[in-house]
Amino acid sequence: MKAYVKKAVKDLQKSDELKIEITLKKKNDYKRNCFRIAYNKILFLAQTRIVPSHFKNWLLRSSRMNVGHDCCIPHYIKFDPYFPELIYLNKGCLVGGESHLITHQVKGKKLILGKNIVDERVLMGGLSSMLPGSKINKNSILMFFSDLEGEIPEGELWGGKPKAKKVMEFGKDMIDKFFIPSNGKHKKYYKEAREKINNFLEDPESTYLKIHYNGKRLNAGDDWWRARNFFRIWYNGILVEAARPLPHCWLKTLLFRMVGVKIGKNVKIGKGVIFDHLYGDLVSIGDNSVLEDRVYFDGHEYTITQTVFAKTNVGKNVHIKKGTYVRPGTQIGDNTTVEPYSFAQRDLEENSVYAGNPAKLIKKK
Repeated sequence: MKAYVKKAVKDLQKSDELKIEITLKKKNDYKRNCFRIAYNKILFLAQTRIVPSHFKNWLLRSSRMNVGHDCCIPHYIKFDPYFPELIYLNKGCLVGGESHLITHQVKGKKLILGKNIVDERVLMGGLSSMLPGSKINKNSILMFFSDLEGEIPEGELWGGKPKAKKVMEFGKDMIDKFFIPSNGKHKKYYKEAREKINNFLEDPESTYLKIHYNGKRLNAGDDWWRARNFFRIWYNGILVEAARPLPHCWLKTLLFRMVGVKIGKNVKIGKGVIFDHLYGDLVSIGDNSVLEDRVYFDGHEYTITQTVFAKTNVGKNVHIKKGTYVRPGTQIGDNTTVEPYSFAQRDLEENSVYAGNPAKLIKKK
């Protein structure tokens, strides 16, 4: 990296600005020492398979990324390997899975450098991106499936693609709901939470469980390992990761059935399909359904102060197209199609076509 680019990075770090733009004298002037870049790329690849933990946060700090205490950083997150020192994950924040944090862009001879700041105890929803010069302020949330370029003011909900916009402003009740700190009664909370989870799993009529978090950590996601038997979580995770890269075949179906996913007859499952590592067994897929590549089924959700577990049911002859995210608790009726890169949630009627974020009814068949 050339001296003038180094100086621009340091000046940006010291300033209150979120983004700067400089003209490159030569197209590769921004590139670092090859050993540093190789280290960052290997580290960032490895961390996609490491569970949220203090150890993982420590490893990420070795790239010069700014990672605060009790940050929850789950699987599959992509970090910019060229300027990780411009990423600021403040204490207690929660970054959703499959997110992407980008601190630089090159457009012709222009180098755009920008901070990615996730403030203290703030939620960045999964499958989202932060572009250079983005910040999520305190008591705010970036929704699932969103691309942020700019700053979310304090106390607001933003979402959407290709550019996130304000959805609503939080009142005091909403701020308390999503961000109120733990009451400190940890032992009572953990005992009651375990009882609620066990009752939920044992009750076939129960489809949805929401628990307010009063644990020891700064956000609910950091207590992921308490969601069920720890060895069962590892068992599920290993099988899901083994099945993930396989094309449709009997072995892939068998591995997912071993996780506990209820899969009907003649179901086709594409490459990159993921079932939740914690509770993939809460998902049921009906006969003759098709799951295209990179469909993601979630069985749980964490916010700063809430834990959600839910059962998801996909009917018969359902076609879920590539890149679709299926939210916990979604009920998809028979003979329904979900178009690519949709965000499926709640009840999707039978004999229908849905698309969008969130998925909306396009037409009846």
